Amino acid sequence: MPAIESFDTTIAAARRAGVRFDDARAPSTHRIEHDDGFELNFIDWGDETGQKPTIIFIHGFLQQARTWDFTCLALRSRFRCISLDLRGHGDSGRPKGPDYTTHYYQSDLRRLIDHMTREMGIDRFGLCGLSLGGHQSYIYASEHPEVVDAVVVVDVAPETNRQASRGINRYISALPKDGPFEDLVEKVAKMSPMRNRDAVRGSLLRATRVKKDGGWEWKHDPRLLEHHRPSYTSDEYWAALGKVVSPTLFVLGKNSKLVTSDTVRRMVELVPGSSASYVPNASHRVPGDNPVGFIQAVKPFLERYVVEKIVEGDNVNQAPT
Repeated sequence: MPAIESFDTTIAAARRAGVRFDDARAPSTHRIEHDDGFELNFIDWGDETGQKPTIIFIHGFLQQARTWDFTCLALRSRFRCISLDLRGHGDSGRPKGPDYTTHYYQSDLRRLIDHMTREMGIDRFGLCGLSLGGHQSYIYASEHPEVVDAVVVVDVAPETNRQASRGINRYISALPKDGPFEDLVEKVAKMSPMRNRDAVRGSLLRATRVKKDGGWEWKHDPRLLEHHRPSYTSDEYWAALGKVVSPTLFVLGKNSKLVTSDTVRRMVELVPGSSASYVPNASHRVPGDNPVGFIQAVKPFLERYVVEKIVEGDNVNQAPT
């Protein structure tokens, strides 16, 4: 169970961002075999008490488990935080075929949960997912309500604003693929007005690896850019969301245009007892754009529906009031 290396830079960046936390120890990394012939990587932020409820964090497209570093730092004193690298992302392996659709990503989440149940004794948990990870969270919750305490869906919906989606695709296409690392930092900082340069640099250090020639490369599989696609229709996403009965919080970036207000209202009406929260000074990548605002939005919800159910025996499907 090796610890993440050079974690001191993450701690320093979190403090500069105003994130409050009690435990600065580096989390541990773990690898498990997937039935499709590659390894999945996940990060375990620990549970020294053996009694903390668990939250699984799932990143967005071209992001990684460490997208959630600041969030997990702030929440680890109350929860066992586990963040997953989906196939082809971060430090997880790459399938032989370009198997990058909704159903394949869902199999990654199921494999992690199977490992947690069999090897770690964890049979209940909350789910928190950003964008692609948000879809994975509510799909799993719709099929396994008996084990999911609560769901946080971040800046995604069964249908999205097409113009905003095209803007995200243009952003991805404009990302540099080579050149000096500091030039990459400068380019992405200009493309990410919600973040300061220091935060951008830290994020890129976690998203890239240094090559033998001194250059850098993205950690993600380059085939993702061509082969990543949904294997659910919008109607199928809506149908899955409509089956969710766990307490659910929809978190949106106030500056994001990806999910319209009408769609947010429809989601809240569809999922019993759910609610929505807008985080100021944040676009689509909410936990990175405004980590303090994101933590303030999700922490009370998770403390109410994950901690209290386990400690006090609340009903699994209790709705927010």
